[in-house]
Amino acid sequence: MRFIGLFTSLMLFSACGSEESVKVGLSARVGASSGAQAVPGKVAQQLEASTGITIDRVRLSVRELELEHEGDDRDDGQQGGLDEDRPDSRDDDSEQEIGPFLIDLSEEDLNGRVIRVGNLHVEPGIFDEIEFDIGKVSTTEAGEDSALKELAQLGASVVIDGSIDGQPFSFVSSIRVEQEREAHFEVKQGEEPNITINIDPTGWFVDAEGQRLDPRNESARSMIENNLRRSIDAFDDDDMDSNEDDDDNQDD
Repeated sequence: MRFIGLFTSLMLFSACGSEESVKVGLSARVGASSGAQAVPGKVAQQLEASTGITIDRVRLSVRELELEHEGDDRDDGQQGGLDEDRPDSRDDDSEQEIGPFLIDLSEEDLNGRVIRVGNLHVEPGIFDEIEFDIGKVSTTEAGEDSALKELAQLGASVVIDGSIDGQPFSFVSSIRVEQEREAHFEVKQGEEPNITINIDPTGWFVDAEGQRLDPRNESARSMIENNLRRSIDAFDDDDMDSNEDDDDNQDD
């Protein structure tokens, strides 16, 4: 089940672009990273078995996600909307941007499934970088998205709801996660590529020695937040199988 914030973001993302633009799907997944040893669809059970912690809902406020065309390292891209009125432009820069938006996943969507959360429109070409910025937004920036506005009112960028030893908890954080991820993929007319944001919860609530971190204890907050920062990735994943496409090719 996905909550209203996800549907709101989806509607905002799905507006039409120009005839020259290409739609790029944007997906999210909560599950072990492709390099981790995990049983597909069993992430929640694995986490509970090792820590006594279950996760019921994960919300992330994404301030911005950018795709950068190959050969351009400039960081002066204009702010893109959620492709409500037009696609992002390459007239003055090579970055295609969207945000802010909310990722809001729960129940069966926490078991490693790749979930489409929206679309952006970009001009065709080769891209060599994916950048994302997860952080809190203001209520003004949240606009009409009531679920994103809820996080803004909390001053939060991440909210994790779950239970520990059968008792409910809500871990609320205002961490900032900014990442520039090298990539290499081509966007062509007539194709529909996809970018997946992967969130790996398996290491959130354990320290370097594998001991449990209690999300209710403030003394564990900094370690949990550091684990959160390391757990988020983004990559091109056209077949939506939760593996980076270059990795898929290497397996052939």
